[in-house]
Amino acid sequence: MDLQQRFHGLLVRAAAELYHDHRDRMDRPDLLPSPNVVDDRDLALFFEGLDGGLISLQRDGRFNTLDRPTPTGRWALLSRSRAGGWYNAEYLPQLAAYVELIRRLGYPAERVLFELPARSLQLDIAVLTDDGTVGIVGEAKRAAGRLDPMVQAIRQRFSGVQPGEETKRRGDEARQLAWRLWMTKTQYLWLIGPGVRHTYGCTYHPLVLHPLASLAGAGELALDNPPTTQLAPPSLQ
Repeated sequence: MDLQQRFHGLLVRAAAELYHDHRDRMDRPDLLPSPNVVDDRDLALFFEGLDGGLISLQRDGRFNTLDRPTPTGRWALLSRSRAGGWYNAEYLPQLAAYVELIRRLGYPAERVLFELPARSLQLDIAVLTDDGTVGIVGEAKRAAGRLDPMVQAIRQRFSGVQPGEETKRRGDEARQLAWRLWMTKTQYLWLIGPGVRHTYGCTYHPLVLHPLASLAGAGELALDNPPTTQLAPPSLQ
């Protein structure tokens, strides 16, 4: 069975479980068709993480990463609707990047956080330094075509101006990401899409995003030493 078939089968099974557990809110156990790209490279990393224990899959397509697991899974590959389960497409490239940071780039799992809470600015991925600051911000999108326009909008609108509290409202992705960069003062931004990774070095006052060929490994950034315990999401507000 190839990776696409394996992943599709996983989602079909999860949709049926979701229907079984929520018949009062769903009319059918179907997996709804998705227009989103499912990239083979992302699937290879996803299954490497699943088979290696970095990702644990629960019932209904719910899952955990190593940080902050819950008994039933903190996040979900599917959401329910009356017509069936629909695929949360942003999570596959985000999970692939999580595995890539740990297995390919050498960042200790104790430093890598997935889908951070509100007090941590709801970052998609963060790699923490020893003093609890954010060394790398990962921002994931379900479509690769959304990455470059977001960078261009940040350069045009927010290089010299830090967005304010109104950023918490949804809808303006460039404003939200610029706010996260200004608040964290991270050195590196990793933009993530299906099969795509774009890396930028970040400097501030003004905010400038410098394109880089790739993200440095943990040893190059002196972040390869594992902390004694899993680092907790920092308070960044």
